[in-house]
Amino acid sequence: MAAGDIAGGMSPHPAAALSAPAGPCYRPFMMRRAPHTSSPAGKARIAAAGFLLFLVGGCSASIEDISSVPTDTLLVLGQTGAGPVGAGTPYSKAAIETALPGYTVDTVTMATETRTETALAAFHDGLQVLQILPAGGGRIEAIHGVTHHMAGPNGERIGMSFAETRQDIGQCRVGRGNWAGMPICTARGAPSVTLVFAIPNYEASDTLPDPATVASSTLQRMIWTPQAGG
Repeated sequence: MAAGDIAGGMSPHPAAALSAPAGPCYRPFMMRRAPHTSSPAGKARIAAAGFLLFLVGGCSASIEDISSVPTDTLLVLGQTGAGPVGAGTPYSKAAIETALPGYTVDTVTMATETRTETALAAFHDGLQVLQILPAGGGRIEAIHGVTHHMAGPNGERIGMSFAETRQDIGQCRVGRGNWAGMPICTARGAPSVTLVFAIPNYEASDTLPDPATVASSTLQRMIWTPQAGG
C-alpha cells in the first residue's frame, strides 16, 4: 500500500478524524504542527500521530481544502535546493533554522518511496513546509517540499494536475514500494527536482497507465536531490 502524502495549510483547522482507506487511491491532506509540549508523554503522542499520518494510505479525507487557502509562496524548490537550503547547508536543526529565519525545525518520521525514516521538518507559522533527509557526514540527502505554498522550478504546486504542470510523460517512471504505481517525474529543465504524482482510484501497478489517465494525476510532493559532486 502506498503511504498517504502530506501537504500543508495556512489557516488553523480543528482536528479531523481520518477515514479508513476505501481503495488504492491517494489524496493530499493538510498537516499543521501540533502544539509544543516538553513532556515525554506529550512528545510520544505527537510522534505517534505524525507517524500515523505519514503511513496512512489510500483515500483519506482531506483535513483542509487547498482551494480555500491563499497560495502565498513561501519558498521555491529548484535546481539548487529549496530557497536558501541546498547542498551547502549542513544537516542540522541549527543550520536549517539559520538558513530559514522565522522557521522552526523539529524531528519527524516520514515515508519515502522505499522506507520509513527519521528526518528534520521545517515549519513556518505551524505549517510543515519541508522534510529534509540526512545523507551522513552532516550533509543533506534530499529535500521534500510538502505544501502547495511552495513553487517548483516551473511554477508547479502541490495539488496541480499532471496536465497543469505541463510535465513530459517521457521523463516519468512508475513508483515502487510506498509509492507503487505513482508517476515519478524529472521536472522540466531541473534534473535535481523530482515530481511525485498520485492517480485517484488507480490500482497500483508496475507500469504507468495510458497518457490520459496520467494527465489526471495530482502532484503530491516535490523532491530536490543534489547533483553528483554537488
